[in-house]
Amino acid sequence: MTPTTLDWNWDYLETVFEDLARTPAEKSAVLHLLQVTREMSPYLSKLDLLREIICIGLVLLPENDRPPNAEHLRPSTIAASGGTC
Repeated sequence: MTPTTLDWNWDYLETVFEDLARTPAEKSAVLHLLQVTREMSPYLSKLDLLREIICIGLVLLPENDRPPNAEHLRPSTIAASGGTC
């Protein structure tokens, strides 16, 4: 089986996160984090970029849900990404 590529752009991500945000504060937070991630994307590996995008989504989880513990993550191709989680 040949893997397929997902054709996406930053505008698509903004639209998805805006739709998922329940409050103006959440919307502002995720749009800010997306902008910062977009600016840093040329310096991140694909794995780190995907990790950052997933971490942005975690901002929208209810307060009692927690992101994964960083020590349980596999190492990325870049030693320190300075992540959002």
